[in-house]
Amino acid sequence: MSDISIPAGGKDTAESGSDAVPGETIYLDAPGTTLKDTWKNAGPGIAAAMTGIGASHIMHGPTAGAQYGYALLWIIPAAYILKYCCFEFAHRYTMVKGESIMNAYARVGQWPFWYLGFQSLANTFGIAGRALGCGALLWAAFPFMSLEMWSMSVLLISVAILWLGKYEVFEGVVKVAIIVFALSSFIAFALQAPPPGEYLSRLMPSLPPAGAMILFGAMFGYFPTTTEVSAMQSNWAVDKKSGMVYVKEMREKGHKVEVHPDYMKNSMILYRRDMNVSYIVAALTGMVFLIVGAVVLNPIGLVPAGREMGVTIARIYTDTFGAWVFPIIIAGGIAALFSTVFTYFDGQARVFEECCVRLKTSWDTPGTRKLINRGFQVLWVIGGAAVMFGLPKPILVVQLASILALVFSPVIYWLTIKAITDGFQTPEEREHMPGRFMMGLAWAGTIGLTLVSIYVLFMMATA
Repeated sequence: MSDISIPAGGKDTAESGSDAVPGETIYLDAPGTTLKDTWKNAGPGIAAAMTGIGASHIMHGPTAGAQYGYALLWIIPAAYILKYCCFEFAHRYTMVKGESIMNAYARVGQWPFWYLGFQSLANTFGIAGRALGCGALLWAAFPFMSLEMWSMSVLLISVAILWLGKYEVFEGVVKVAIIVFALSSFIAFALQAPPPGEYLSRLMPSLPPAGAMILFGAMFGYFPTTTEVSAMQSNWAVDKKSGMVYVKEMREKGHKVEVHPDYMKNSMILYRRDMNVSYIVAALTGMVFLIVGAVVLNPIGLVPAGREMGVTIARIYTDTFGAWVFPIIIAGGIAALFSTVFTYFDGQARVFEECCVRLKTSWDTPGTRKLINRGFQVLWVIGGAAVMFGLPKPILVVQLASILALVFSPVIYWLTIKAITDGFQTPEEREHMPGRFMMGLAWAGTIGLTLVSIYVLFMMATA
C-alpha cells in the first residue's frame, strides 16, 4: 500500500482523506500558524462569541448603563473570567480526545442528558427573548408589521435557512454587518467616553444597587454567553474536524494515521487564538455597550424597554453620529441578534438531539437524528411564539431567560471540569491537561456561579 501525505485542517483534510483506501498510511502535516491559517481554522470560538454578541451585549449592556450608570460594569469582566474555563475546557476536550464532550457526559451516567434536555426546553424563553430583541430592531426600522410578527419571522427564517442549508449565502453579509456594528460601538465609545477614572473605578466588585437584582443575575447568566454553549462549541469543533477529531475518524475507518510532531502543538495554538481573540473582543464590546449606554441614555433617563427597545438603543448612535447612522446601526444590530438566534437554533438542537439518542440508543440513526433535530426546532418555534405573543417585552423575557441560564450553569460547568480530569488518561492526553492556575480558575468559576445563583434566588424570593 502507498502512503498518503495530506495537509492538516478542516474540510480540505477531510476531503483529501476520503480518497484513502483502508489500510493505507495517512500522514498529517502540522497546520500552519500564520494569520491566514488562523482565519482559515477559526470557527468554534467565533461561533460561541456570536451567541453572546447579541442579547447580552445589545440588550443587557445598554439597559444596565441606562438604569444604573457604571454600577454593574464590573460584572462583565467578572463573568468573562469566571466562565472562561467552561468554554476553554470543552474545546480542549474535543481537540485532545477527538470527540464531542457529550461522550464525557455519558460516562457520568444518564442524568446529564436529562438535565441538558430539560435545559434545552427551558431555553425556549431564551430563543424567544433573542427573537423579540431582533424583532424590536426590525420594527424600529420597518413598523408596517407588529413586533410580534417581526419576531416570529426571525424564528421562521432561521429555521428555513437551516433546513435549506443556505446559511453560507447569508454568512458573509452577516459577518460584515456585525463588524460594522462593533466598530461603530467602539467609535461611539471613543467619541462619548468619559474620563477613564469614572468607569475604571467601578471594576471592583460591589453589591448591586437597589432594584437591580434581576439585571444583576441576568448579566451573570448571559455574559459572555450561556454555559451550555460549551457543549455546542465542542460539537462545532467536531464538525470542524479540529485536532484529534479527524485522526480518530480516519483510524475508526481502518486507516493508519501518522501525524507531524507539531500537529497537536500547532492545532492547540490555533484553537487558543480562535477562543481568546473572540473572547477578548466580545468582552470589550460588552463593556463598551454598557459605558456608552451610561453616557448617552442615563443622563436623559431613557431605558430600553418594551417594543421601543430598538429605537432607544439606536439613540446611543444617532445622538453621537447623527440621524444618518440609524439604518447602519439597525442593520448591524439585526445581524448580531439574528446570528445569535440562528446559532442557538443550530447549537441547541444538536445538544437536544445528542441527549435523546444517548438516552434511547435505538434512535441513533441518521433519519431519527434528523427528525429529532427538526422536531426540536419546530417545538422551539411553537413555544417561542407562545412566549412572544403572550409576553411581548424583549428586555423582560431576556432577563428571565438569563436568570434560568445562571441557575443551570454550575452543573454544566462541573460536568465540563469532570470531562477533563477523568477523560485525559493516556500520557499523550495528560500532556494537554490544564495547569494548576487554570484548574483553580475553573473551580472558582463553578463555585462563584453557584454562590451568585443562590444569592440572586434568595434576594428575589425575599424581595
